Amino acid sequence: MTIKSSTARCLGLILLVLGLTAPADATATGATPSATALGHTGRWLTDDQGRVVTVHGVNLVYKNPPYFPAAGGFGEEDARFLAENGFNAVRLGFAWSAVEPQPGVYDDAYIEQIRQTQQLLARFHIHSLVDSHQDAFNKSVGASWSGFPEWATFTDGLPVEPNPGFPLVYFTSPAQNQTWQNFWRDHAAPDGVGVQEHYAAMWAHVARRFADQPYVLGYDLINEPWPGWEYPTCFPDGCPRFEGEVLAPFEAKVMNAVRGVDRDHLLFFEPSLTNDFGTPNWMPNPTGDPKAGLSFHDYCFGEVDTCITNGLARADADGGVGVVTEFGATTDAARLTALTDRFDEHMASWMFWALAQNQTPDHPQEPPTGPDLMDPAIVRPYPQAVAGTPQQWRYDGTTGTFTLQYSTLRADDGRPFARGARTEVYLPQSTYPGGYRVESRGAEVVSPPDARLLRLTALPGQETVQVTVTRR
Repeated sequence: MTIKSSTARCLGLILLVLGLTAPADATATGATPSATALGHTGRWLTDDQGRVVTVHGVNLVYKNPPYFPAAGGFGEEDARFLAENGFNAVRLGFAWSAVEPQPGVYDDAYIEQIRQTQQLLARFHIHSLVDSHQDAFNKSVGASWSGFPEWATFTDGLPVEPNPGFPLVYFTSPAQNQTWQNFWRDHAAPDGVGVQEHYAAMWAHVARRFADQPYVLGYDLINEPWPGWEYPTCFPDGCPRFEGEVLAPFEAKVMNAVRGVDRDHLLFFEPSLTNDFGTPNWMPNPTGDPKAGLSFHDYCFGEVDTCITNGLARADADGGVGVVTEFGATTDAARLTALTDRFDEHMASWMFWALAQNQTPDHPQEPPTGPDLMDPAIVRPYPQAVAGTPQQWRYDGTTGTFTLQYSTLRADDGRPFARGARTEVYLPQSTYPGGYRVESRGAEVVSPPDARLLRLTALPGQETVQVTVTRR
């Protein structure tokens, strides 16, 4: 792929300036509900019935020690709040530095804290994408927090300065770039084992604790990997050498390690951080695993947003599913509406990044509660599960009109669903405070009037269903 981006060219100018080359009616049950792992058919997430699943989610990454959400106050009321606002997924972050505080020494009590939050979310039918999170590696090399451990940080004596803070530290700091360079070279940890081997073994240790858990969407193997000193070659045309020859082999190690303990859940690999700004995406499926997908982020700026098209095109090239696992980091309602409209245009699943997730000197992290994690601008109607194959959907926030069209044939084998298979559409109370009307061609409504989860079943012999929802 050679999709060019005006965003990438804008970022190049910045470098020159720097002088550097679950549904609303879900309630918690007494025990965690059972649910099979989500799979995928080509670009679509699918459930155990073969229905196409779309996720709208939020990130839940607590960047203050002790690095788990419950320590910041996230609890049952927050999970309920998310479910009631139509969020059926969470990207649940953990810190490698907390999982493995010393080489080969694991803190199982910490992992259990993350698992307890995952189990809480499952009680509200919210899927968790378990995420190994970092931003600029470690505090000792200019990061705002220590996602990765200091024992895996090797600067070779280079200075941290100049350090303008995250995220510009990536472009300015010699220590930052040398640390990443040593990580990609698999520098030996203090015990003589390569840091990449430690990372893969750590992931296997974590995945073993989630392998049998319901409502685990999968594993996001590394957040926003940085190319190190090679980064100037990534603008404006992306990082084909780095992603194909360095990043993919590293993520293959992690994928193989996780597959040793979990054969079922989806594995999500990430491209270089430079893709967040719109550079072309060259990241292949590192192992060709059929249960794998691409996790990518959308922080494009400028008139043309190539992040979504680059990411989905790259996933399609490997026959995989692509999920926008970060976007936003703003409270600009118009910007958020434009982004989510664009995601709808591409029928994409997404997970929002709220400002409450940041931890920078000018923005201390707020408690990771439900209201802090989401913005009203991103609460919108969408099809959570389609008994067929989606063809298009659209939401007009001004009028509250939502339209959906889908084929009644299965995405996996093209056969019709069994009679009675249900399509489920989330309809927010905030959008339809006085109720809604449904016009349906090819399906009948089987949910109660004004239910937050609109349920439909296709009529016999219908190949296409068209649904329009308007305010009452």
